[in-house]
Amino acid sequence: MGLGQTLLTIMALMLMGRLILSVNTTTLDVGYAKDMAEYRIIGTSLGTSMIEQSNALAYDETTVDTNVTATSMLTLASSFGPDGLENASSFDDIDDFHNFTKYDTLQSVVYKSRVLVTYLNVTSTAITPTTTRSYNKQITVEVTSDYLVDYTLNPPKPDTLRFRTVFSYWFFR
Repeated sequence: MGLGQTLLTIMALMLMGRLILSVNTTTLDVGYAKDMAEYRIIGTSLGTSMIEQSNALAYDETTVDTNVTATSMLTLASSFGPDGLENASSFDDIDDFHNFTKYDTLQSVVYKSRVLVTYLNVTSTAITPTTTRSYNKQITVEVTSDYLVDYTLNPPKPDTLRFRTVFSYWFFR
């Protein structure tokens, strides 16, 4: 084998090595994207499920059995949370979910869901959280996991999925 054939063989091996590295890098990137999509879909399902659970409940503790005709009859924002010995299976109104935390393990991944409830002040120009009682409440569900990480940032940082919805109290006579 001459010098020319040896150089061609070395160049062919270098080219093949570069091609193998490219294929491996692409495979890893696609695998990462697939895994992140799966983690986010599961997190979205958990957050949506929490919102749907609260959607089935009464607007306020005072509206469980009766109708409210003034905001002064509603629960104070400082009293949000479970009433007495209530737990997640016995919640009867939306604000019982305030500061509720739930851990779910799916496919060996631990997800933490945290719920916050606030009153909203709705005007023609803005919607802002308030501690003043109103006929509008916002529920925010935050889902986190050690596997939900934003690697596009340098350094990578944990990612939080946030879901918000507004519930309003309506009474028709």
